[in-house]
Amino acid sequence: MKLQQTTPQNTTRPINGVSCFLLQTTKGENIMFMKKMFLALIIAAMTTMTVFAQSDENQTQANDEITIKSNLDNSNNPTGSWIGVVTTAPGGPPPFRVLMNFTADGGFVGTGDGDNFVGGSPQHGVWERVGGKNSRRFAVTFRQLFYAPDSSPTRLVKVRQTVILSRSGDTWHGPAKVDIFAPDGTLIFSGTATATATRIQSEPLP
Repeated sequence: MKLQQTTPQNTTRPINGVSCFLLQTTKGENIMFMKKMFLALIIAAMTTMTVFAQSDENQTQANDEITIKSNLDNSNNPTGSWIGVVTTAPGGPPPFRVLMNFTADGGFVGTGDGDNFVGGSPQHGVWERVGGKNSRRFAVTFRQLFYAPDSSPTRLVKVRQTVILSRSGDTWHGPAKVDIFAPDGTLIFSGTATATATRIQSEPLP
């Protein structure tokens, strides 16, 4: 018996023009959808970053306001400017006036009556609280240079002052130890003194 050979038929449906159009349309919609999603993610990320930036800025402003208020409230520390009187022990010079400035970061600058006439520089030093965070007692250490008319050094003065701040924060008093050194560092004199001071207040014009 003679077998008839058959040719396998291609069962795959050809893609006609309509199918191609549908496939291209579907691909275009997918690309457009992906672009929209990507754009939405970018907008969401930028919005989130803006919110966080505004939050950080608001927090920074709040911290600055707290710092300013804290700096303005000096009733529990000597930060600010003062005018005072120093009284030395018997045998020393008569009482003399001093101007002092305590900075918020622990610095100290002062000057006294007649310093310029006797060849004295401004006083420079530091201050710190002693005795705990609620203590109203402070230690000040400063130095002052003295020199002759030709600018050659004559002596160095070191003063260690105790500041006892009043409850109002507007006055203080305390003892001091004064050491005077020769230019080579030799101690030539030690003495004591007491000081009182009043805070300089702002007095705006009317």
